[in-house]
Amino acid sequence: MSQSYDLVVIGAGHAGCEAALAAARLGLETLLLTLNLDAIALMPCNPSIGGTGKSQLVREVDALGGEMALVIDEATLQTRTLNTGKGPAVHSLRAQADKRAYQARMIRALFSQQCLTIRQGEVVDILTENARVTGIKTLTGDVITCRAVVVAAGVYLRSRIIIGEARWDGGPQGLMSS
Repeated sequence: MSQSYDLVVIGAGHAGCEAALAAARLGLETLLLTLNLDAIALMPCNPSIGGTGKSQLVREVDALGGEMALVIDEATLQTRTLNTGKGPAVHSLRAQADKRAYQARMIRALFSQQCLTIRQGEVVDILTENARVTGIKTLTGDVITCRAVVVAAGVYLRSRIIIGEARWDGGPQGLMSS
């Protein structure tokens, strides 16, 4: 397996998947690193795509050749137009997803993409030389050289679970904090 890439994408949520696919589709040798291969494209909290703010973003990603809109088309349980009681400027579409179908379809897209390698690992350092990215270092000590890094660690960066007085580092559904 190559230890040198044009781009390393850290995190395999919505943003990481789209970044990795976009780069690979441009012919860049891309590595997508995730803390847990079972959590690629996982929708742990809100199994929907769209809504007042996100629907515009999804349309823009779709117009640029992204995968998210195609995936939700195949994994939709129901769609709803929001804010219909207000003017058309604030109407937005939201699609409720079958979480497992969404994840499976996105994983299929990722693993079938040329120029894209997917690995499990934790990045502990972004290596630089003369103010330029030269690679990353993983928790296991692997050094992977690259020309650029996209950090798409998601909303669970240094997240904590708090239940009453109990507190611990962690993410949703028993996942690690990123």
